Amino acid sequence: MKNYLTIIIFCLFINKADILAQNNAGKFGLEITKFKIGINAGPYRGRTPQTDGPFNQGFSGFGQIYFPFQFSVDYRSNFSDSATITNEYNNRVFLLRPSALFHYVDNGSMAFGIGLQFSFLITKQVYLEYQLSGVYIEANKAGLPDLNDGFNLHHFVSISKPISRHFSLSLGFIHMSGAGLGNGKTSNQDVLTLGVKWNL
Repeated sequence: MKNYLTIIIFCLFINKADILAQNNAGKFGLEITKFKIGINAGPYRGRTPQTDGPFNQGFSGFGQIYFPFQFSVDYRSNFSDSATITNEYNNRVFLLRPSALFHYVDNGSMAFGIGLQFSFLITKQVYLEYQLSGVYIEANKAGLPDLNDGFNLHHFVSISKPISRHFSLSLGFIHMSGAGLGNGKTSNQDVLTLGVKWNL
């Protein structure tokens, strides 16, 4: 009798563990979404020895258009054709989203390119985001020595929170640096930004 009881308890334990595993099962998928537009801007500083200092050297920012698809990771139970769209993130645990961007500096220099943004849910409705973009900078003389023509990397780190179905706010940091391509002249500039995204 004792052996039968042990077997029954063991089977119940295995079954419960299997149920919990199914409830926590994750899913990775490609989702079709609407276009999103983001604008981030704020004060900048140079990072070369001649200009390194506080964020009071001018104004800079960038706009971007997110492509209408994204790669998502979430609990399997949250993927549903009938799910209500609550905001741009829709409470996904992790998102991977491509975008096209245009960056402008008040000295007339500009950059444009393609980026990939990683979004991680860190607490309820708050996301930590990192975007890496390859950009081509067209710099003028006023942008020297911090900005130089050529291919560069555009790093963007931010904390973002949706405030409605259509809008999200963010606080971010941009760093432009050389990509090791071209003539060897690289760019080196930081920007502190406030941003808004519009989920169409």
